[in-house]
Parts: sequence; structure tokens; C-alpha cells
Amino acid sequence: MQFELQEEQKVTSLCGNHVARLVPSSDGPKLLINREEYSLKEACWDVEMFHGRSSSILIFYWKGEVKLSVKMPAMPQIEAFMTRLYQILTFKLRTAQPL
Repeated sequence: MQFELQEEQKVTSLCGNHVARLVPSSDGPKLLINREEYSLKEACWDVEMFHGRSSSILIFYWKGEVKLSVKMPAMPQIEAFMTRLYQILTFKLRTAQPL
């Protein structure tokens, strides 16, 4: 079973300084942070995610450098974004494992 991102998912951080989007493309899903684009097909990323009752924290690293670190309130849009990002990254990890 192949996981595909069917439509763009967008989330804005609590302070409004950052916009993050999950965008489908012919090369696989991409994470857009403000105007920067990161292909989740590549193996250059690391992510720390915390999803709690009252807030979520997302830290996204690209080639060891923090590109996004935000604390967001618990809202349906943010929960959907975090869930979709988790699904994409989990699928990529499973498919990247050596046999």
C-alpha cells in the first residue's frame, strides 16, 4: 500500500510567524515552511513531535539544522496537520528500512 498526500494541508503557528504546508507533488510530499521547500522523500530530515491535550510542539530539522520550532494550541486544524505529517514520515521510515 502506497501512502499519498491528496491535497495540501496548511497550519499556522500560534505566534503567526510561520506557515507550514504539506503539499503533494509528482516527486512525493513536500513540507513547505514559509517560502522554503523540503522534499520528504529525501533522508535529510529529522522531526520531534509532541502532541498533548492543550498544545503541540513541532521541531523540524533539515541536514541537522532546525528549520521550524513551534508550539501550537490544540485545534482541529493543527491536529489534522500533525497527524498527516506523522503518517507521511512514518510511511517514509517504513519504506526506507533495509531488508
